[in-house]
Amino acid sequence: MNLKNIQTNRLILIPITLEITKSLINGSSKEIEKFGIKCDKKWPTEDTMDILPIINNSLEKSKLPTGFETWMIVEKGNKRIIGDIGFHGRPNEKGEVEVGFGLVEHERGKGFGFESLNAIMDWLKFQESVNVIKAQCLINNKSSTRILEKAGLKEVNRDNELIYWEFINQHTNN
Repeated sequence: MNLKNIQTNRLILIPITLEITKSLINGSSKEIEKFGIKCDKKWPTEDTMDILPIINNSLEKSKLPTGFETWMIVEKGNKRIIGDIGFHGRPNEKGEVEVGFGLVEHERGKGFGFESLNAIMDWLKFQESVNVIKAQCLINNKSSTRILEKAGLKEVNRDNELIYWEFINQHTNN
């Protein structure tokens, strides 16, 4: 699959590659700078660093991004990575994927989370293998709750710690 960047009004979502993943794991942004973009001083976040080995393992197998790994969220205006959005792997046998996203703290509250989630959900409409989009967030994470609700996900369950969300994917034919 030849994956294209996703453009919104203010953002570019760029699929993370194996080379970028390896570079970030080694503490370098050299591979990213080849694209003419820079990392925000607070990115990659601790959460992103935690999942990079998982992304790396996935990309070791596929060699090229499938779209079901992680996408860097780049602010168009200053060509700076301000966060990432991605999936906990490819769709399962029921066609379910789980999406997660995070922004550097000083870029939150500006609508970038919703804009990136909305863009990735539009991309998912063209993925025949995806029937249900899932997400989860901490009960006390009001901003993520607002973003998920605004994007059309419905709360389906909660426990003492987390709220679980789902969205039934309506496929769009090319």
